[in-house]
Amino acid sequence: MVSDHGGFTFGPFRLETDARVLWRDGEVVPLPPRALDVLEALVERHGDVVLKEELMGRVWPHAVVEEANLSVNVSLVRRALGTQEDGRPWIETVPRRGYRFLASAARLGASDRPRSLAILPFQRLGPPGEEDYMGAALADALITRLGRQGRIRVRPTATALRFAGRDPEEAGREMGVDGVLTGSLQQEGKRLRVTAQLVPLTGTLEPWAGAFEEELTHLFAVEDAVAAQLARALGLEDDGGEGEPAESGAVSERRTSPNLEAHQAYMKGRYFWGRLTGESLARAFACFQEAAEKDPLYAPPRSGLADGHLLAGLVGLVPPRQAWDLAEVEARAALERDPRVAEAHVSLAYLRLFRDWDFSGAEAELNHAAELSPHSVAVHQWLAVVLHLRGRPEAASAAIAAARQLDPASVVVHAIEGLRHTLARDAEAGIGQYTSAVELDPHQFVGHWGLGLSLTYAGRHEEAVESLRRAVDLAGGLTPLQAALGWGLAAAGRADEARALLRELESPEDGEWTSPYQRAILHAALEETGRALACLEEACAARDAWAVWLAVDPMLDSLRSDPRFEDVAGPVLERAQR
Repeated sequence: MVSDHGGFTFGPFRLETDARVLWRDGEVVPLPPRALDVLEALVERHGDVVLKEELMGRVWPHAVVEEANLSVNVSLVRRALGTQEDGRPWIETVPRRGYRFLASAARLGASDRPRSLAILPFQRLGPPGEEDYMGAALADALITRLGRQGRIRVRPTATALRFAGRDPEEAGREMGVDGVLTGSLQQEGKRLRVTAQLVPLTGTLEPWAGAFEEELTHLFAVEDAVAAQLARALGLEDDGGEGEPAESGAVSERRTSPNLEAHQAYMKGRYFWGRLTGESLARAFACFQEAAEKDPLYAPPRSGLADGHLLAGLVGLVPPRQAWDLAEVEARAALERDPRVAEAHVSLAYLRLFRDWDFSGAEAELNHAAELSPHSVAVHQWLAVVLHLRGRPEAASAAIAAARQLDPASVVVHAIEGLRHTLARDAEAGIGQYTSAVELDPHQFVGHWGLGLSLTYAGRHEEAVESLRRAVDLAGGLTPLQAALGWGLAAAGRADEARALLRELESPEDGEWTSPYQRAILHAALEETGRALACLEEACAARDAWAVWLAVDPMLDSLRSDPRFEDVAGPVLERAQR
């Protein structure tokens, strides 16, 4: 939902409606998107009764929902706000009618917040080519150029790709931006014609359109021309591609113009990597390798390969030590080509974490990445994970708030925000947050995974198993998802099904590595404490990536009262707190 104003202030709170963030005295107050919509609707009409039917129509405009959904979100808002200084609630229930916000609220002016923009992948006109990413490459370059300055919030490439081909106004409303840039590409012989149009959604931006034509091999000249004119239309200074580097979520700024085919292959790779499944990872590897071969001096493909090896080790596709060593080779190769590639420092951070159990070193690498690319959603979201692992939830909340300001529509950001509730064992808040992640993208497994865990904590076992099965299907049967499903089945009293999954993990195909940490989860769920602890010892010896979760993982809670567990988890906890 996009407003012509920046939001509201009331009491110690500041509600930024476009950034989808609620602040209290400078600290972020985590709330799921639907709860934020409810709060905005009530604050906007402060003092008036807002009918339940009106609220449900506004918050769920394209869905039929039960009144219980509204009650749950009102409850989340009340819990987040607490009470006013005089002890009164912020929100009053008007029986059989609706709700009323009892305090006064002041509007923030549009000038009180930075403007926001989404740039959708440009559409290719003419006969469609299979997986044509030239339009995505052009959008990514513009996202990077404009996002570098920090004077306008530009939604990252990973989010823009999800809205490819959608109606610009509808996409913009869902992303919570002031305007949307859309356009098309058309190839005629060796000439490439590009048209671009800025669609304003609030009064903070003016409409703009432009047309550009160049030789096909000069796509980067087109990028320069579009970026320069768009920057002028937005009242920004365009630096011509130089200056401080930034990141568009997963794609670093190019120091020099790479081979066009190499850049397109890299863009394909990042798209597939972002799906986080085994099948998509194989395609990502092929794309990154193709990009590296077509332009050996181009740094980002090397960073992509590093991230690919990290993900392969994390989900159990290859033995961890092998994955970590290969990832370091590629990350170092990226930095040799360009020391300002922020993703390579993110890769090194997770090497410090997974291989070395160097939590402070991982945090330092991520802070360095944030200095290089302060507008990177990816850097802030992965920093939040490390901070959670170090037992610093307040700092983690600040990091994820920064990520959400940059991209309110990111599924991964919402899922990591849900992690705070998971680690606090707060089932109801987790359900609300992960439900929002699922609503943002029902085809991404991370939301279903977290929702299944939260539903299990809440005792809603059949719903939990359904969500966890959906996560397994979407992820292509990855080991961590299967272990979570087995844990949920055991909690639901379906031990035989959980044991069947455990047998699959304990009897891998020839040469396949399986995570002892995930096997430990299933043994713990089946109350086989001794075997679970033995698996955890094996996981630590193998530097299984999941071992860094030992100190905080709720799925291991049944083991924590056993003195032997402290012997296993102690070294990890000690390193996390250094």
